[in-house]
Amino acid sequence: MKKVFFVLALIIAGLGVWKYKQQHSSTSAIVQYVPDDTAFYMGGTTSKSLADFFVDSPILGFSPSEKRALNEIQSELLTADTPAAKFLNALLTDYTEKTDGTYGAFSDYFGLAYEGDYAVYLHGLVPVINMPIADKQKIVNLFKTISEKAGMNYQEKTLAQQSVLSWVIDKNDLQLILATTDSSAIVTMITAKDTETDIDERLAQKPVPVSFEETLADIREQQDYTDDLVFMFDIEKLLKGLFTADNSRASQDFKRYFSDTPLAKKSLNDPDAQLCQADTLKLVSQAPRVLMGYNDMEVKGNQLIAKVNALLEINNEMVINVLESLQGHIPNHVGNPGDKITSLGLALDMDNLTPGVTKLWTAFTNADFSCPDLQEAQLKSKQMSPMVLGAFTGMAQGIKGVGLSLFDLELDAESELPLRLDFLFSVETSNPTGILSLLQMVPELASIRIPDDGSEVTLDLPLPVDFPVYAAIKGSHVVVYSGEKGKQAVAAISSEDLSPNALGFGSSMNYTKLVELIEKTDFSALPGTSMEGCMEIYSTLDTLRGTEMQLSYQTAVEQRGLSLDGSMILNKPQLKTSDIDITGQWKTAYLDDTCHWVSDGAEQWNEDGTGSYKESNDAASCDLYKSNYQWEKNGRTLTLTDISAPQYRDSCQDEWQQEATKETLVCEMINIKEDSFQCLYFMDGSEPFIYQYTRE
Repeated sequence: MKKVFFVLALIIAGLGVWKYKQQHSSTSAIVQYVPDDTAFYMGGTTSKSLADFFVDSPILGFSPSEKRALNEIQSELLTADTPAAKFLNALLTDYTEKTDGTYGAFSDYFGLAYEGDYAVYLHGLVPVINMPIADKQKIVNLFKTISEKAGMNYQEKTLAQQSVLSWVIDKNDLQLILATTDSSAIVTMITAKDTETDIDERLAQKPVPVSFEETLADIREQQDYTDDLVFMFDIEKLLKGLFTADNSRASQDFKRYFSDTPLAKKSLNDPDAQLCQADTLKLVSQAPRVLMGYNDMEVKGNQLIAKVNALLEINNEMVINVLESLQGHIPNHVGNPGDKITSLGLALDMDNLTPGVTKLWTAFTNADFSCPDLQEAQLKSKQMSPMVLGAFTGMAQGIKGVGLSLFDLELDAESELPLRLDFLFSVETSNPTGILSLLQMVPELASIRIPDDGSEVTLDLPLPVDFPVYAAIKGSHVVVYSGEKGKQAVAAISSEDLSPNALGFGSSMNYTKLVELIEKTDFSALPGTSMEGCMEIYSTLDTLRGTEMQLSYQTAVEQRGLSLDGSMILNKPQLKTSDIDITGQWKTAYLDDTCHWVSDGAEQWNEDGTGSYKESNDAASCDLYKSNYQWEKNGRTLTLTDISAPQYRDSCQDEWQQEATKETLVCEMINIKEDSFQCLYFMDGSEPFIYQYTRE
């Protein structure tokens, strides 16, 4: 059933895609119903302005790969044979039939509003989803209809002075509830053990005594988050609830819902379990929460620009000090996605790795644990001293980080080797000459000599490439590069110091440049490429083309813990691919077994829904194949149904022959542009094949 949760995640994700920076910080009215002891919260304010930006973007674009994923999910749902699985299967079927997979269609399908407050949170151990709606009746009618299609019984009744739909989902009378007001919809659960107050609070009819408002304000101030989104997962609070270690709602829920289960009985009565719970809580208290939110989000013309931050809180000063000592340096050339295809950096101070790990190891092995499992882990840890790291890190002394940026790449169609490679690889180190001495340990590189005066040398690498590759020592950086952009990046890196700026990874990705690289690559030149493999590549390319985005992120240590800071630039789609007008004349080509496009004919699609296809001989003096059909386009699915069986002949002098049967072809349109697209064709009992169409 893991794919069931994937579907739910998609639905919940869709509810929170429209977030826009507010001019003034405001408190969501929903927060008064969120208890302060909640272990999970994700909420904020949606804006119609950002919804308009995303309205034609896909949440599920129904590309072939997405359809295959949905088909797999639905196949698993059918085998599950539970009411929830049947409901989700019916919902997916209805959704794919009635929408084109865009954000706007998603919103309209569920009757969601483009602006308002939303929240997903835990009331004790019970999840609650509260979302803004534009059409109360639409979401109610939708859930009624899907329930009837799935054969699920539901009740319309009044709870907490509110009209609700209710589904009994297990034998213990656990009920799934959909409650609606004129402006919001609430999805939650109730049981026979719930009090009237519990129900009132979950259905947003009665504020909780102490709400999440102050904690939310503290998180926003601490992390400088906007009102668009705040995510909090409090690991410590959740475990305290599951271990009944406090008097929170989660602890109370665990006792009343699960008190008669073997898990609860062991948790409440087993001395060893209680010892391990206490020790686990001590450990978790050192890293209690995960936070995430936007530091900035704004629309500028056709671009959405956002900055995001995530934080794993760490409350142990010694651990923070060790992590800070391990921080290294990711070079600046890694961080900018605008001028490259992709990049990757790694930051770690190798000089401090062994002493830092030793401190952490000592703290763990000397900790006072009562839990038998943790005591056993301590004994095993004592048998593995971190000092052995010194044997490996000694050779890498001085290294603070590495960075690799790929600016451009062109492959030779005949040799399958890079024809042009524009890149920069750098090693950030306080001991450049020491790094070069490591090269002598590799026989193929033993002859390389790089002067320490900053001058560049051409590397005689054991690689069959025709373009030059250069190396140099530039300040505190040993660089290897090729190409004009690589050279420009080297010039900028020369004056860059090694100030600690990261721990772990940093990366950037330019989806537009990645698409350009894939589009100009001759896949037939790649070793082992088949038609099936190329079809998968073109299908993946279609997914990438739908996202004109630049991303970058970097992990680092800050005063409160381990953080991730990222940025995103997203271009508004200029073409709603499902709305492309296909009427007119198109040249066609098919993909052969060697992954080459072979021109073969012409297609005509008329406004009245009729169409024709013909293939000519090599001299284009006559037609050798022709067919006439009816065509129908639904989103990105094009269906061609023969009016009569197609005709064919081997030469211009031969009489026309007719196929034995009429056929129906189903095309899944991919890589759609104004003047071209590709069709993945599927026929019952046959292998799929791919055609390319170019407007004449």
